[in-house]
Amino acid sequence: MATSVYFNNQRATVEQQLLEDLIIESIRNHGIDVWYLPRESQSSTDELFGDDPVKCYRSAIMIEMYLETFNNYEGNQEFFSKFGLEMQDTARLCVSRRSFERLVTRQYKLSHRMPKEGDLVYLPIQARLMEIKFVQEEKNFFQAGKIAPYMYELVMEAFKYNGELIQTGVTDIDNISDVQAYSLSFQLDSGGSGTFIDQEWVYQGTNLENATAKAVVATWDKPSRKLKLRNIKGAFIAGPLIKGSSSAASWYISAAADVMKNASSSNIDDNERIEQEADNILDFSEANPFGEV
Repeated sequence: MATSVYFNNQRATVEQQLLEDLIIESIRNHGIDVWYLPRESQSSTDELFGDDPVKCYRSAIMIEMYLETFNNYEGNQEFFSKFGLEMQDTARLCVSRRSFERLVTRQYKLSHRMPKEGDLVYLPIQARLMEIKFVQEEKNFFQAGKIAPYMYELVMEAFKYNGELIQTGVTDIDNISDVQAYSLSFQLDSGGSGTFIDQEWVYQGTNLENATAKAVVATWDKPSRKLKLRNIKGAFIAGPLIKGSSSAASWYISAAADVMKNASSSNIDDNERIEQEADNILDFSEANPFGEV
């Protein structure tokens, strides 16, 4: 006997909407509130590696999701490899298709109507960022004959910060980049004006668009006049004013930052020893140390 034409066909829109409403209600009752960070680009895609070299995240949208792996993280989790301690925690979350389109796609006018690999999800209960690695579209087996999915399953992995620009306006999320990003400290001269704002862009030059150097403020200690910058583009030099794009603060740099002095060091770092050994093998004063010409 065939299935009911009143409930199990593509024209049963009322039953389909009822089932979708029940799924949304279930996620709201048993899920958690998370922040969704859509990925933006500041550069063209690298066709060789298939990735965006300069990723940025400028918005964070709160949305409800259901955490499937509520007992523990999946994946390899923590293990020692030849590269040291690695964290490969994975988790699975489900999000309603209708909720995602209403809260994310339409509100922020995104080009994609579903979650994308490379977007981030911040879990407030864990205070950590997760990166979407795979989006499962066929989670529901199309109940009531509906072709479009009722919800998406997100397979995520612990996010590894690699210089991405994160400026969402949510303090807990933006602080992650301040803590993990590589930064340089600059000593400023007395006599400047204004107070730099955390997370704002600062620059040297006529304006931010045509700046010879620009960066994001990580911390600013006005009494000691020490400015810590991250996401640096270009080279800040002593002499020209360093200006804040939002605060309009302007100060002079007393001396350019010493990259080696700012770099962290420990008893297990071997980069300087390798460099010294390489200097004994190759003469880099030659124009072509690998040939005869």
